[in-house]
Amino acid sequence: MKSHLTYRSIWRYVLMLSIGTALVLFSDYLGLFRGVDVYLYDLSFRIRGSLDPDRRILIVAIDENSLESLGRWPIRRKYFAQMLSSMRNAKVVGVDIIMAEPSSDDDALNKTIKVHGAVVLPVYIDNMMNVSYPVDAISSARIGHIHVEQGVDGVVRTIFHRLHIRDTVLPSFTSVLYASLDGISQSEQEWKAKPVTNSFFGTIVQSEPMHINFAGPPGTFHTVSLIDVINGRYPQSFFEGKIVLSGVTASGLEERMLTPFAQGRNRMAGVEVHANILNSMIAKNAISFMRDEVRWTLSLVVSLLCFFLFTQFNAGKATFLWMLSLAAAAVSMFWLFSVKQVWAAPSVLFFLLTFMFLSAHVVKIEDMGRLLAVANDEWYRTFNDISDAIMVYDGDFKFVRANKAAETIRTSHVFEQITMQGREQLIGGNSLKASAIQQPAAGGQQVMEIFDTERNRHLEVLTIPRLDGMQKMIGVIQIIRDITERKQVEEAIRKNEEQMRNLTAYIHKATEIERTNIAREIHDELGQALTVLKIDLSWIRKRLTQDQSPMIDRIDTMVRIIDKTIMTVKKIATDLRPGLLDDLGLSAAIEWQSEEFEKRTGILCRVRIDPKDVSFDKDRNTALFRILQEALTNIARHSDATEVEIDLNARHGHIDLTVRDNGRGIRDEELVGARSFGLLGMSERAIMFGGNTVVEGVPGKGTTVRVRIPAEES
Repeated sequence: MKSHLTYRSIWRYVLMLSIGTALVLFSDYLGLFRGVDVYLYDLSFRIRGSLDPDRRILIVAIDENSLESLGRWPIRRKYFAQMLSSMRNAKVVGVDIIMAEPSSDDDALNKTIKVHGAVVLPVYIDNMMNVSYPVDAISSARIGHIHVEQGVDGVVRTIFHRLHIRDTVLPSFTSVLYASLDGISQSEQEWKAKPVTNSFFGTIVQSEPMHINFAGPPGTFHTVSLIDVINGRYPQSFFEGKIVLSGVTASGLEERMLTPFAQGRNRMAGVEVHANILNSMIAKNAISFMRDEVRWTLSLVVSLLCFFLFTQFNAGKATFLWMLSLAAAAVSMFWLFSVKQVWAAPSVLFFLLTFMFLSAHVVKIEDMGRLLAVANDEWYRTFNDISDAIMVYDGDFKFVRANKAAETIRTSHVFEQITMQGREQLIGGNSLKASAIQQPAAGGQQVMEIFDTERNRHLEVLTIPRLDGMQKMIGVIQIIRDITERKQVEEAIRKNEEQMRNLTAYIHKATEIERTNIAREIHDELGQALTVLKIDLSWIRKRLTQDQSPMIDRIDTMVRIIDKTIMTVKKIATDLRPGLLDDLGLSAAIEWQSEEFEKRTGILCRVRIDPKDVSFDKDRNTALFRILQEALTNIARHSDATEVEIDLNARHGHIDLTVRDNGRGIRDEELVGARSFGLLGMSERAIMFGGNTVVEGVPGKGTTVRVRIPAEES
């Protein structure tokens, strides 16, 4: 789109974009888009699907079967001692059971923990900030807190691996398990997602946050029942190198947690949440959040680039590009999340792209408005600069506007005449409103001529109906042109043509008179002189003696020459003016001409004359005869015909002469060619009597000459 922005509007748009961008970024800083980001974060887990968990992680579930066999909750701690004895080869064991109250089985459990050497017990913190540690009798176990961070929607996404409780630093349950693995010390926790941030809850300070990369929905990790372990169903070798987490999975004993994979009632037991945390630490694939500064910068650069692209396309293509950019942003976000384990909250980019799209649309609308204003101004000036008067009406033939040239007409009496006659042309005598007419009565545009008596001017009025898609008239345009000068020129041309025709007629008539006179003089004077000369030669021959044979031969030769000359004189006289035409009429002259033509050219001629002895005044007879002669001459020269038909009819006050051949057929370009003077002469002879000549050719089938003139019988 070619832009016509001014410096002032450019600065205004820059200010608009700056303020809008700042508002979007500030809203993101305030967390107004957090709900959208959280939803997309959880959705990304569900779209990505499950990951392959670490096969060393094993969950020993205190399920319904275990409770049914071991008694009601809480079960005795000796069963946990039996469990630990059954998995002495396990790498590390975490028991997610609160043991803050003493029991008679504590000594036995403590001994088993000492024997195993890598057992972790939980520290529980309730909502009142009360901290519950395992009883001192089982102090051989390592401890770690099991607190996980739940969002405002109750979904677990983050854990803080360090809690500062007064003067005590309490590691998380899973970080202690992770540190208990061979070759890994707590100082090598590479799973940290970002620098330490603090969040205060009373007297507790949380640090070292980690965003959990959940491996899948509930049931992702390998799980066995506690009762099956105690009953020895699994040999010691089964637990070789395993990382065991034991906890409650039976319904009703603890509140299950919501995770990004949770949909409906599909909640996850706490022990499986800790299995997911531990899996993220071992795989070192915890989700890291892109820093806000980086995310904002990338979003701003991408959205500004898209803004400039939006301004280059029309609304449809810009909308498609906007949707494509949103899709590309979503795909990029998901790729970072699923492949690179980096979460770039996309809502700020979505809102910036949408804001830039709307801003570009506003820019284009305003730019189009300016272009429309310029175009309207140019149209108005052009409309008024047109020399022809233009008047615009609505669908009911009510006046709407007119250009400057029409103002004079609007103030004259002829304006009403133009309007009424234009309406009459389009809708006839229909009394309905013009807008109610489905189609104008006269069809398309109409032309009429009006004489303005007040200004003594000739006007040509072009009335053009404006139709909608349903062919209903929605308006009318009238273009009024002053054709006075054209009329004057046409009249002058008409007079000149009339004078030329009169002159041509006079020339033809004078020519015929002169030809007649010449023919008569040749026939009478020259013919008589030759006849007398022949008689004198005959008289001389009779007086010669037989011994004067050379002289006799010479006289005989002279007589033959005189006879031949007499024949030539007769032919010249006939060609100049056939005596038959004046003595016997047109019919006899046509029949004689056709016979002469057939003898001279060998082309068969058929003549039909109706009525048989038709004849007209001398001038018409001459014109028709000369037209026939010219037609036959053209046939002989150009047609390659073998047959000619000549028809002469006189009926209904008209004379029709038709000459038709079976030759090659005259071409269109030959009708108007530089050598078509013969055809022009034929036409002029017919026009002199108010008639016309039509010449038609069909390639390969011949040429037809049709002449029609009014008949005035002599």
